[in-house]
Amino acid sequence: MTKIETLVERARRLKEKGLTTEEIADELNVSRDTALWLITRVGETPPSDIYVEWRELTKPSRLRLVAMAMVDMIANEVRGDIDVVVGIATSGIPLAALVAEELGCEFTIYYPRKFKTEEEKPKGGILSENFARVAGKKCAIVDDITSTGRSIKEAIEVIEANDGKAVCVAVIVNKRGGNEIEGIPLLSMLKILRI
Repeated sequence: MTKIETLVERARRLKEKGLTTEEIADELNVSRDTALWLITRVGETPPSDIYVEWRELTKPSRLRLVAMAMVDMIANEVRGDIDVVVGIATSGIPLAALVAEELGCEFTIYYPRKFKTEEEKPKGGILSENFARVAGKKCAIVDDITSTGRSIKEAIEVIEANDGKAVCVAVIVNKRGGNEIEGIPLLSMLKILRI
């Protein structure tokens, strides 16, 4: 089975489990357009996208090393202490928890709103009520991959709406290019640039 056939099969299984196109895109680390193509196979050519497989990093000892590298990037960018690390659900959560532990600060989770159709665009997600609050605190946002930056933009808006201050974003892979989102520094271990 080719990599594309494997992705098509994984997308089909996720759709059968009831996940939305947006949730499938998050789970497979691809853009929404690519997830839609994997599900429907409309057109012979998939959208221009980069698939990122990072399962080899999910071993805790390896993930901790990635977290330590992120902490180093954050420390180089941000003056002063970070109060809260905000992990974007779902793939950013374990990484953000380790980054928070390394920084010796609090941790919380941001849940982006998912939608089923283009007309159901979300107004923003929510911050977990079970973890740290962001009011009056400097926040670092952590995720595994950014493609369009939409979830990160939403997280920044929600943090600000809750009287927090997003001071940086750290990701493993930046598929969108650029060094900032909404004026906030975007730190990435790998940046994918299309030529």
